[in-house]
Amino acid sequence: MGIVEVLKSFGLSDYEAKALATLISKGALNAREIAEFSGIPRTSVYDVMNNLKSKGFVEEFGKPVKFKAIGKDEILSTFTRKTAENLELLREEISKLKVEEVEIVRLYRGKTVLEKLGELVTSANREIIALVSFLKPELKDILSKANCRLIIISENADEVKGETYKLEYKGEKVAKDISHGLFVFDDSKFFAIFLNDVSIGVVGESYSLVQFAKLMIEPLLRELKDKTTRSS
Repeated sequence: MGIVEVLKSFGLSDYEAKALATLISKGALNAREIAEFSGIPRTSVYDVMNNLKSKGFVEEFGKPVKFKAIGKDEILSTFTRKTAENLELLREEISKLKVEEVEIVRLYRGKTVLEKLGELVTSANREIIALVSFLKPELKDILSKANCRLIIISENADEVKGETYKLEYKGEKVAKDISHGLFVFDDSKFFAIFLNDVSIGVVGESYSLVQFAKLMIEPLLRELKDKTTRSS
């Protein structure tokens, strides 16, 4: 492994590593010489030098301006110090991490789907966010029992009390015999639901599943909020 690759392994960019290696071997150089010996485009030399100066590896002097690397011992000392600092930071961050248990995703079918949804709705104590294609009567009845902030995006969201946003289908007919959607409860539980002739529900509590559901819901929610603000 050459010196350029070694320097890159310590976090320097390709151009930074080439420039520093050139200055170490050639001594003080101006921008044109650095470009010539290192192969870096001349238009990039000053940006690269500024980066190396900010990292403490290069000094600038004279008129016209020349650049030189700090002493070899100083370079080694700087990398040693930075490596030690990074290791200590890594040690601290690792100690903060909690080992997450294997995610258990539960699947519900039939009448137990609505029973589980009702349990999640009544147990939520801060916020429920729902994105549902169409609120069938049984869903409206369950959501009406919420004891916390309720945010609903649906074709007929206004039929339930809460913060509601209409889901528009741009000319398509809404299938009122089918309900499918996502729920997030207190930023800690995820629930996917499909209600038709066969009812299916999927529940999970991992951070990744909850974030996935929010990733699906929040961009649409922001868009609908902005639209409501503009029209008011």
